[in-house]
Amino acid sequence: MISDPYRWMEEDTPALRAWVLEQHEQTMAQLSSLPARESIRRRLEELLRSEAMGAITKAGQRYFFLKRYENQELAVLYCQDERHGPIRLLLDPSELSSDGSIALADIHPSPDGSLIAYRLTSSGSSRMSLHVMDVNSKEVLDVIPGDVNPVAHAWHTKNRVAWLPDNSGFYYTRCSSATPAAEARFHHKLYFHRLGDDWREDELVFGETLKREETPYPLASWNGRYLLALVQDVSGDSPCSQLYLLDHENPQRDFIPVVRDVEAFISAAAVHRDKLYFQSNHEAPLGKLIAIELADTAAEFTTVIPEASCPLGDWIAVGNFLFVETIDNVSSRLHVYDLAGRFVKKIELPGMGSINSLSAAPESEELLISFSSFLIPKTVYRMDLETLEYKLYHQNEVPFDPGAFELEQSWVESRDKTRVPMFLVYKKGIERNSKNATVIHGYGGFNVSLLPAFMPQVIPFLERGGIYVILNARGGGEFGEEWHRAGMRENKQNTFDDFIAAAEWLIKGGYTQPSRLGLFGWSNGGLSVNAVAVQRPDLWKAVVAGAAVTDMARFHTAHTGRHWIADYGSPEDPHDLEFLMQYSPYHTLPQKIEAPAILTIAPDNDDRVAPWHSYKMHATWLAANVSTNPILLRREERAGHRGSPAASRTIDRYTDIWTFFFRQLGVD
Repeated sequence: MISDPYRWMEEDTPALRAWVLEQHEQTMAQLSSLPARESIRRRLEELLRSEAMGAITKAGQRYFFLKRYENQELAVLYCQDERHGPIRLLLDPSELSSDGSIALADIHPSPDGSLIAYRLTSSGSSRMSLHVMDVNSKEVLDVIPGDVNPVAHAWHTKNRVAWLPDNSGFYYTRCSSATPAAEARFHHKLYFHRLGDDWREDELVFGETLKREETPYPLASWNGRYLLALVQDVSGDSPCSQLYLLDHENPQRDFIPVVRDVEAFISAAAVHRDKLYFQSNHEAPLGKLIAIELADTAAEFTTVIPEASCPLGDWIAVGNFLFVETIDNVSSRLHVYDLAGRFVKKIELPGMGSINSLSAAPESEELLISFSSFLIPKTVYRMDLETLEYKLYHQNEVPFDPGAFELEQSWVESRDKTRVPMFLVYKKGIERNSKNATVIHGYGGFNVSLLPAFMPQVIPFLERGGIYVILNARGGGEFGEEWHRAGMRENKQNTFDDFIAAAEWLIKGGYTQPSRLGLFGWSNGGLSVNAVAVQRPDLWKAVVAGAAVTDMARFHTAHTGRHWIADYGSPEDPHDLEFLMQYSPYHTLPQKIEAPAILTIAPDNDDRVAPWHSYKMHATWLAANVSTNPILLRREERAGHRGSPAASRTIDRYTDIWTFFFRQLGVD
């Protein structure tokens, strides 16, 4: 019998709401009284209200992007009708709600840029409404409601909308309008929506025989002849994919299986000219790029970019070239090949960092490269495809001095002798006197890679002499599928051992000491930091866990939990349940523990990781703690899994996080 004393917290009752409010008010009373709070807030106001632009997407001659100016709360949708033309506002989501709870999630322009589909999320919900706008008139032409259009857990899949070349309609994924609300994250099919039609009458084009957990995503060829359905399933022992192709010129008009019955994951696919390209880890844990002739899908596959010594990252086919990112020691590299896979050129990037996106139309004359690093704010470069040279197109300006800091990559030996990398960012001239406040940030799951990325919210800590550590724990994708599998299912303890080894290395190396060492993790990272805080409470002074998974016996019962079974295992399988219960933070926390200071952050509208994970874990920490360290719960209202994206509320969130860390780690 598995103990579950706080099962009642899984139900939204007046008693639970009163308890959460009481805990939150106690937390805010403590944090609000701390003297460092206002100076932290002032600095975060400067940093997080700086003008910020996201990735740029080109369609036709137009450029589309999300941008937030200093006086704006939310990212706004803009376009330029030509490269050097004036910026036009298309949609300001702050005008859609009085409390700023509606935000833009993503955009999908039509190939010629005359129309744009975009998704809106309300209070962070994954049930996003899909809208279509005429770019010239800004008239909203169609709306498909979020109740039938929730986000499935699709890992790296980007294909949400696939337009026809004549703009008459698009393919998209949703569940049937008759699907019960509790099942809306499953039973997804592929539909076609013709502009102006009632979405309830949209044609079901693919997926009638798919399993409950399988989700298809569409991709249309540039000329509209081919439609690709990429089917993802992450509900079994390992993530796997299928590929189906429809040729509209085939009189049978039926989908042909291209990849099926193969235990492999396909992370991206594209139709370019006469070939279908797709990325797979089949017999290639680091990934490879495969092509097949569209005219003969029964022919043998051709390996265009074979598995190499580094994981294959993002890639795009443009004109006569393939642009391919690889991840070399947790940093992006970019190479150019011809369409047959022959090497053309290595592109020298600005330094150690990560490519955020590669964007271009299939026959474009330019490629837009979005890049950032720990000390380089997001930057967009424009590459001329005739010369294969790039120039600065746009860079976000942030008020800080990157020359005042250093970036170091170090390697630590984990318990099983595996070498694990981590990045250290700190102020120049720091001494190894064991007195430096240090925070380790990690994730370690779902094949997610923590590549160098700019984090303005960390700057106040760095400016006060803190060391920020980004740990590339096993379970992530930094070194391909084998690195991922080394931290999933029965190997999950390796992830936690990597965190512990990093802490011991930092202490032994004189960077810090347990009384000045903190932990930070979100979502699966929240699971990681809770687990290591339970297993080694002596190593940490302060732990912040946001939107954490903590109950490994019941994670699959709520929201998108069944999509995590490939990574965690199934609690319904006795074999899997045995190893899940060996580390489940909620179940392994002893009745009495000298706990570090704990701050749990729970977005109350999180429909990815149910908030009751945070509530149950917080209650368990409270009951077990025999130290004098505070155990705090911060509720975030009307916020989804990542917290509210509004500038003021993001500033509030990080003000509380850093106020907590400053106090506990002795930062002046």
